[in-house]
Amino acid sequence: MRRALTKLQWVVAVWATVLVVGRAGGTVDGGKAAYLRYCANCHGGEGRGDGPDASRFVRPPRNLREGVLRAYSGDELVDRVFSGRHLALQMDPTRLADLTAEADQIIEHLRRLSRAHWPQVERGWALYTVRCSTCHGPYGNPPEFLPQGVKRPRHLSDRAWQEAASDAALLAVVRHGRAGMPALVPQISADEARALLTFVRLLSPGFERYQRVCAVCHGDDGRGVKATSGEVVKLPQVRFDRGYFASRSQAQLRAAVLHMVQEHEPAMPHFATVLDRDTIRAIVEYLRGLP
Repeated sequence: MRRALTKLQWVVAVWATVLVVGRAGGTVDGGKAAYLRYCANCHGGEGRGDGPDASRFVRPPRNLREGVLRAYSGDELVDRVFSGRHLALQMDPTRLADLTAEADQIIEHLRRLSRAHWPQVERGWALYTVRCSTCHGPYGNPPEFLPQGVKRPRHLSDRAWQEAASDAALLAVVRHGRAGMPALVPQISADEARALLTFVRLLSPGFERYQRVCAVCHGDDGRGVKATSGEVVKLPQVRFDRGYFASRSQAQLRAAVLHMVQEHEPAMPHFATVLDRDTIRAIVEYLRGLP
């Protein structure tokens, strides 16, 4: 098991040197990171239309491995993702109950997000993606299938664990390890550890719901996304900052979340405000390269 963990750490360390998230990702590795962050919730980790949110729809998201990636040129696929042609999806009403029941979790996440130092969160998020998500999952919830030899790790979005774990203990663990969790190799600096801690403290069920449902239009930081030329949907103008929460009651906030869930038709989003064309092209090449 120790040898397996050492090999896994080496692989992750090498991956971390080339992996780029979001706008910086023009390589195939950057395309993989961007795909997992922005697309896999619906289309699945390998593009088969079996993501964790696929069951919310009457007709599941398209299986990208069934010829569509070869039916169009690279430029056509990039344009489709970038411009967001309206591809309506019919939401199954019976599947909405779980999301509406979790409106308060989304609100709780947004309240914390409004107080967060975003540059530090973004830096910690990038570190988490390349150093931690393989075992702990993108939202802190360990995936069903783990690398060989890895015991099921801690559920980082669990409220009880978040409240019980001190900042000092978490900083020590990510830098030096402890029983059941090896230290990160190569070791991260104290400054990087603090950034990673800032992001980990945002992990919660509300964080996961927000990222899956809201972030593509409202932004990862809750402050909206900028409109671009050729925009095909009207972007929200809401900024989830401290002023927003100071002027609304909990009942009003809950009503707003439920309204968005129940009244707005879900559709394939456009990513012009989130990803540049080079990153989208890298996503296409990553998917085309899957065995």
